[in-house]
Amino acid sequence: MLPLLFLTGCGRKRVAAPPPAPPKQNVVVLLPEPDGKASRIVVTNSAGSRELDQPYQAVTVPRADTPPSQPFVMSQQEVRRLFGAALDVLPPAEVQFVLYFQEGRDTLIPESEALLPGILAAISERHSTEITVTGHTDTTADPQFNYQLGLRRAQAVARILTGKGVAASDVFVDSHGQADLLVKTPNGVAEQRNRRVEVIVR
Repeated sequence: MLPLLFLTGCGRKRVAAPPPAPPKQNVVVLLPEPDGKASRIVVTNSAGSRELDQPYQAVTVPRADTPPSQPFVMSQQEVRRLFGAALDVLPPAEVQFVLYFQEGRDTLIPESEALLPGILAAISERHSTEITVTGHTDTTADPQFNYQLGLRRAQAVARILTGKGVAASDVFVDSHGQADLLVKTPNGVAEQRNRRVEVIVR
């Protein structure tokens, strides 16, 4: 029931006007990464920029011609209240695995073979239909050979996954050869950490 405002001496009832609605604002919140790694975003419009580099930092942006507010920390309860419906329909975060290979070969080292059950479990838990498998090499051969070696490594991992029941249509194979070194080295350097296949389960 709306409150009534009585004006003395006029004998008329008037319904009090509701208070003006607060202006709508865009709110940007930096959520924590699932793996705990540091992250950051820069919120920018025509009037200015603000950097967010801590979990649950937020800014408001009233209008396109108003700079983002000073960053402030939003409680997890407030984030849930404002964005709960959107958070509930987000897909699970992707999971990345790195498998290492013997030098010059498409054979996994034993420590990386031990990671395969975890990859299969992640695919099953997420009902994943998008698994990217990307091969990489070090710089001990020429770029064309390394591209093909990276491809063979990725294909070897893909065969293992499909052999365990993963649909071949869900696995996307690629090679970067020596073009995306995890550890930057000159040509001709053998580096175990560059001889790898990266598997991303979405």
